[in-house]
Amino acid sequence: MATLSITQNKLINPLQQYLEKIDIRTDFLNVEIDFKKLYQQYISHFNELGEEMELEWNNFLEANLNFSFDLLHLQPTDYHLIFEPEYHLNRYRLKTLRNSFYQDISFFDLQKWRTYCRSKEKEAFKGGLTNEIWTYPLAEKLLGKADEPGYFGGNGSSGWKLHAIANFCLDLYCHQHKIKFLRLSSYDSFMAQGKIELLGNSLKLRKQEQPIQQMMSRKIGYKMPKNEDLSN
Repeated sequence: MATLSITQNKLINPLQQYLEKIDIRTDFLNVEIDFKKLYQQYISHFNELGEEMELEWNNFLEANLNFSFDLLHLQPTDYHLIFEPEYHLNRYRLKTLRNSFYQDISFFDLQKWRTYCRSKEKEAFKGGLTNEIWTYPLAEKLLGKADEPGYFGGNGSSGWKLHAIANFCLDLYCHQHKIKFLRLSSYDSFMAQGKIELLGNSLKLRKQEQPIQQMMSRKIGYKMPKNEDLSN
């Protein structure tokens, strides 16, 4: 069995701290996705994606492939969260987001994510050119040898492609199992003191705690405790 584990953005840690302060308990829930089983249930969507990405699925089906995700469960709600690393937002993820499957889902802003993938790819280079992400043995086995890091003239990044396919599979899986699911990115914005702030920058600097708490509460339909309740 071949398994690819997808990690969350490192900024998930300060986000957890902010959420715990308003009584949202955060525990990781492991989700294992059997590629072959999912493929058999969504053949038409995978055929469409294979055509879009110019690849065949034979290697994937023969590899007995699993994708492993640790989703953040936001209790007491039913919502689960993935906070995207910047290197997820690139040209290959954009190809997956063009799939007709996304006409039926609503757990993130599709047009915004497509814009991120088009406009933020240079930011993806900062963490996405390492050997563990741009290319690695499993990715090359499934998708062929990668180009030099940062070059897209030939086969590009086999690692980025495989991560994009894994995220596509997660979207299918959550939709299939009716999992309440949110995607966050560092480029998500919110209002604080009359100004637009970016989630990633604010978490890096450990600021805008209350506006972020309010933003997250709105997303999941959670009523924030009053200040006096939090002090008890």
